[in-house]
Amino acid sequence: MFPIKTTERVENWPIVTWLLIALNVLVFSQQLTVQDPNEFIMRWGLVPANYPHLFSASAHTDLMTFGHLAPFITCMFLHGGLWHLLGNMLSLFVFGPNVEDRFGRIGFLVVYLACGLAAGITQIAFAGEHAGIPVVGASGAIAGVMGAFFVLYPRARVVSVIPIIVIPLIVRVPAFFYLLFWIGMNVINALKEMQLSMNGTESAGVAWWAHIGGFAIGMIYAAILAKRKPRESSSD
Repeated sequence: MFPIKTTERVENWPIVTWLLIALNVLVFSQQLTVQDPNEFIMRWGLVPANYPHLFSASAHTDLMTFGHLAPFITCMFLHGGLWHLLGNMLSLFVFGPNVEDRFGRIGFLVVYLACGLAAGITQIAFAGEHAGIPVVGASGAIAGVMGAFFVLYPRARVVSVIPIIVIPLIVRVPAFFYLLFWIGMNVINALKEMQLSMNGTESAGVAWWAHIGGFAIGMIYAAILAKRKPRESSSD
């Protein structure tokens, strides 16, 4: 099932959403030109093993240099492949405009980056045996956008395509259930991966915890906004 749009009306042109999509595409195009892609990813991706003291009193030792701080931001604009990029940009295209409409352009950008940071920190906390694998992708930040949408537009519908052989089936799924299912699957997969790690079994290494952390922070920001600035009208 692939989301293609929501039923919520957008009042303002989502310029930040489009700029973020353009920036991600631009960075990915540059990734394709580097001589050593693996070295590039290790340098600018977020490697949990580089932050062994992040949750201790000596956290400053991990964060005192630009080289260690930069990946918290740069990792959000790197992707592991074309499908990784396209999947993330599709989700941002679908859910970003409405959330930007509610937060405002600057507010949306701040929330996007904050959710990306939270996603990275959460992944570091639960990295375990995958601590040496670089975390890349906008998934955590976009998960935050989805978490915000979950709180702000629970009665909206997500128009999705289900590819069935030749003729695609288009359905309208309530956003509440669509996003609840999405985050639920992430939690299940995160717990499964944790169990596999405990049993010494190799797992896929997907940053499930980053998605969960980003989604949670997006929900919190949206809940705070909803209390301060209730929406005057809603359309399904």
